[in-house]
Amino acid sequence: MAILQIPLPPTDNTAIVQAWRTYAGLKLRYGKTLETLPASSAKALEAAEAFGGGLENVRLEVYRSLELEIEPGMVVYVTGESGGGKSLLLRYMAEVMSRHSGFAPVAASWEIEVDQDKPLIETVKGGLQRSIGILTAAGLSDLFTWLRPHRMLSDGQKLRHLFALALDREARTIILDEFCSNLDRETAKATAYTIQKYARRNGVTLVVGTAVDDLLEDLAPDILVVKHIGPHVEVRRMAGRRPGGCSLLSRMRVEEGEYGDWLALSFLHYRSHRAGGVRKVYRLVLDGMAGSHHPRTVGVVVYSTPYFKAGGYGHCFNRGWYERRRFGHILRIQRVVIHPSFRGIGAAKKLLTSSMPMLETAFVEILSVMHRVINFTRDFMAWFEVKPSAEKLKALKGFEDRFGVGLYQVARSGRLPRGVADWVRKNYTIFLDSSYSPYIRRLRDRRILLLTLRKIYVSATPKVYGLWVNPDPRFRDVQLEALRPEFVERYAPWLHGLGSGPRLPHPTGS
Repeated sequence: MAILQIPLPPTDNTAIVQAWRTYAGLKLRYGKTLETLPASSAKALEAAEAFGGGLENVRLEVYRSLELEIEPGMVVYVTGESGGGKSLLLRYMAEVMSRHSGFAPVAASWEIEVDQDKPLIETVKGGLQRSIGILTAAGLSDLFTWLRPHRMLSDGQKLRHLFALALDREARTIILDEFCSNLDRETAKATAYTIQKYARRNGVTLVVGTAVDDLLEDLAPDILVVKHIGPHVEVRRMAGRRPGGCSLLSRMRVEEGEYGDWLALSFLHYRSHRAGGVRKVYRLVLDGMAGSHHPRTVGVVVYSTPYFKAGGYGHCFNRGWYERRRFGHILRIQRVVIHPSFRGIGAAKKLLTSSMPMLETAFVEILSVMHRVINFTRDFMAWFEVKPSAEKLKALKGFEDRFGVGLYQVARSGRLPRGVADWVRKNYTIFLDSSYSPYIRRLRDRRILLLTLRKIYVSATPKVYGLWVNPDPRFRDVQLEALRPEFVERYAPWLHGLGSGPRLPHPTGS
């Protein structure tokens, strides 16, 4: 393979720097010696005199002809003792990579400017969908986090935000110094796994430097560099190594919980903390390491009675069966919450796929706004986009024409135009089922009226309807009776004995 030498001037008269560029990747050789100049100030001279030094330069060799061969898209893990020279290497790599077409542009953590006061969603350029996509790719996947500024984030979230800003710059190489250095070890492992996963998924070269040495399993680096004090460096190529999943998942288990588990984590959910019609609660428990803290709950799912009339069910069920018999055979996912430190590692998937078979029910359904942008049930539920009906859209347009402002703006601001309660009484049946009738009689209560407006708005918001079909053969007869034949043929052929397995094929939605 042809090799092109790039002459680079030394950064000072003590640096020995050579680098080669290849058409496929980068071959890098680095040497570095630091000098301590003779003491000059009075205090420095006094210190030098006390130890008989300070009369001549002191040379400290940090690197001696270190060689690295890096291909685009690799993960490089630089670790070792504090003060060993990891940051020197990372800065040199950033300089060389920025001149290489296979790695540029480069985003380095010490160069990324962060607005401390803007909500995260505003720190990523472009439209809403692009901003959500980039923040989610960095493991920042909930509404509360998107609306908070950088200064209010945890240390782990701040690191993920830096990664998101690097993705926003469309960097092909991201270099993060002091990576996970000040995080607790569990958050560090989850963060390392999330960031390397999305770097690999996007074909981004990732270089991290940190004194902590317990991230090998979750980073699964292609190259490991261990830097010791002095010029000694170990370089190990670990090509072909990929993580099978975050190491923390092996320490997580799912068990039946209680409503109090939901209340304990409900403050992390973007919707109401109340949950009605609750049938079952399951919690995701992270066991402590030997000699460390006790187990703790890091996720909760609440299963409730089915919807009165969920939009989208017609894609899956025979209408008559759903309307008459759903309460005996369907449960719905009403709330799912995962601790922010453990999002993006597959924790929600483990919680749901482990708990749903414990429910002893034929079907589990979900109707969610958030699933339109973060569909964590995609691998094991059939799902369909649900758009508001023409009747709902017409009613909302009538609201805006009558009051000169959209229903969302009224519900959000709390400023209620005269006559809005009458509009709700005349139109609520378009949006809400009959179970809401008792509240309609209490619309003089300002709180009830605002709550009703918000429910009407949510009802008219595009959503995703998802369905899980229990593969247990005990439910096969009722499933064949309930499901539309075309749904069975496309998404659950195993009900007819054609194949088997707990997962539905990926639907395309409609």
